[in-house]
Amino acid sequence: MEESYFKRVRKEMHLSQNELADRMGITRGALVNLEDGKTEIVTGSVLKFCRATGISLVDVMEELFPEYCGQTLTDETHYEELHRQTVAEYEDRLNAKNEEIRRQRELVQAQQQTIEAKDKVIEMLEQQSRKI
Repeated sequence: MEESYFKRVRKEMHLSQNELADRMGITRGALVNLEDGKTEIVTGSVLKFCRATGISLVDVMEELFPEYCGQTLTDETHYEELHRQTVAEYEDRLNAKNEEIRRQRELVQAQQQTIEAKDKVIEMLEQQSRKI
C-alpha cells in the first residue's frame, strides 16, 4: 500500500505523529486515522495541515485531488499572480506619488527660504534708506 500524502510529508519534515498532531491541534489518533485513510478528508483537517506544515492550500489540494484541481487551481494561481502584480503596480505608483510630494515640499521650503531672504534684504534696504 502506498504511503499517504500526509504521512509522506510528515516524514519528510522529520516530525513525529505527536509533533504534527500538536501543530495541527488534533489528537495523535486523529492524525493516525488521517494518515491511514480511515477518515474522510475534510476542509478543516486540510487547513490545519497547511498551517502546521507551511504548505500552501493549492499545493495540498493539487496533491490530494489532482483530478478536480487542474484548471481551477491554475486559474486561481493566475488570478493570485495578477493580484500580486496589481498590488505591486499600485505600490510603485504610491511610492512615486510620495516621492513627488517630498520633492514638492522641498520646493515649497526653498521658496519660503527665498521669500525670507528677500524680506531680509528689503528690511535692510528700508533701514538704509531711513538713514539717508
